[in-house]
Amino acid sequence: MRMSPEEKRELDEWVEKEYPKSMSRLNSSDPYHRLGKKIIVSGIMSYILFVLFNVNFLEPLSMILLAIGMAVEVFALVAYFRSLSNE
Repeated sequence: MRMSPEEKRELDEWVEKEYPKSMSRLNSSDPYHRLGKKIIVSGIMSYILFVLFNVNFLEPLSMILLAIGMAVEVFALVAYFRSLSNE
């Protein structure tokens, strides 16, 4: 489907208007997302260490870290979607 020049111009104007808003929404949830990612990665690493060295306390630690990381990621998503509904 080809766009007419007027449709293309309207789309470009809409993107220029909406892009800063979407970037500010993403930036507002980004610290939580980065923290959640780090916690999940540390949970995965502790589980790998548990499998390799069979240290008993690492298994529950990894499960706890994974659960906390997922909770932080859910919080980041909720913050992002709340920012969408505020407009």
